[in-house]
Amino acid sequence: MGLISVLSSSCQSDAVFDQSESLAEHGWVQKKQIVFPFEIQDTTKTYDLQVAMRQSNDYPFYNLYFNCRLIQENKGVWKKAFAEAILYDPKTGKPKGGGVGDMYSHSYTILKGLKFPRRGKYQVELEQYMRTDTLVGVVSVGASLIPSAN
Repeated sequence: MGLISVLSSSCQSDAVFDQSESLAEHGWVQKKQIVFPFEIQDTTKTYDLQVAMRQSNDYPFYNLYFNCRLIQENKGVWKKAFAEAILYDPKTGKPKGGGVGDMYSHSYTILKGLKFPRRGKYQVELEQYMRTDTLVGVVSVGASLIPSAN
């Protein structure tokens, strides 16, 4: 998957799930998978999976590579994506995303137009894929599943 695009904020009151995990004290440890369970009831709709990140100026790189997997209960990996989040402009160092002070928020659509094969339990697994064991400055990571606009 190439470069992913930043999304503007949208109302997510109709989200199947919208969860985040705070990593403020330790950063994102490479071996730590962030897991968000959810349940699908309506298989006739299509959905978009979004990932949100908050980082401080303590984050040492301009980008962040991560893996995203959708797991279907008792069936294993259903969909997966490798993504790159661009947190700072690589030439100027200017932070991207919205923020106040030294904290910045980013939202990315990772998988579009998902049509789930059956009702039931699923989970999203997120895992950082950088060469550093612990990514300091990553304050929180979240995910949401929203009905597709189309």
